[in-house]
Amino acid sequence: MAKLTKMVSAIGSLKDLNSARAEFDDASKTIPAEAAFPPEGIRPTASDARTLLLRVKNNGLLAEAAPQSRTNSQGDTFAVLHVPATGDFAAVLVFNPSTLIESGQTFGAIADEGGWPVIVAMAEEFLGIRIDHIAELEAKALGRVIDQLGGLPVYSRTAFSATGIDFDEGTNNLDGAATQVFTAADPVDDAGQTRTRNQRAVLRALVQALKTGGLVKDPNKGAAVLGHFAAGIRHNPELTTLELGKIGNGLRALQSDDIAVVTVPTNSRREEDGAVKVDFDPEAVPALKNALHSQDLPAFFRYIVSLGY
Repeated sequence: MAKLTKMVSAIGSLKDLNSARAEFDDASKTIPAEAAFPPEGIRPTASDARTLLLRVKNNGLLAEAAPQSRTNSQGDTFAVLHVPATGDFAAVLVFNPSTLIESGQTFGAIADEGGWPVIVAMAEEFLGIRIDHIAELEAKALGRVIDQLGGLPVYSRTAFSATGIDFDEGTNNLDGAATQVFTAADPVDDAGQTRTRNQRAVLRALVQALKTGGLVKDPNKGAAVLGHFAAGIRHNPELTTLELGKIGNGLRALQSDDIAVVTVPTNSRREEDGAVKVDFDPEAVPALKNALHSQDLPAFFRYIVSLGY
């Protein structure tokens, strides 16, 4: 009877997994290339690296949690996952949407106006690497993934409260709903610098949880996680579940020290009128760009992790 029960459970989990795969790969979930990427002539050349640009959207539902950022994508997360051709390291880089780009406009404002082709163009310009895939994930869907994983231990540099939730300085065990607030809130009036670090902390904990959550050994849990992703995602057609699996397998094969999650280096300054402005670090960003094309990528990223980025 035990063997029969196990077999029935396996059949059920396989059915759920196939259903999640079908939903993820459904054509209605895809963003056509012309609506996803900039013109080919202005893009970096293709390589054997795998690079994914992720945007987690809060859709204004948590506007009250981001009072200083109402014109800057309201706490959306913009992050690039880059795995070089060698496959022996991975870097996750989180952009602050409040970073000034040109003519006084911020990364987030330009992203909202220009959409995916402009977002990709900005990431490729500042990082110098080609974006292979894009994914737009609803924050609520990510919250369900986090709940399925049992929550996340996330470090906060400061204690603060937002939308009735208290966050302690130090490690907080967050469920999906608390994570949405934690990544959208502006606990310090610093043009989103602290918020971006909070987003980095969540992504760092999420990558670790996906690596160690036993999703391969527990097909039911794996199917549920993929189903939550599939329910709230849009992506380019080439980002199939097969390609996603290759990226996931590559990350699982790496040691934790071989995955660096950092913020793209920026400097902040307070103007005479009290407003805080943020610019890309003119020394660190070119060095980061060079490292992404060199054999020194692991050493450089471990160094900027040590600096607190």
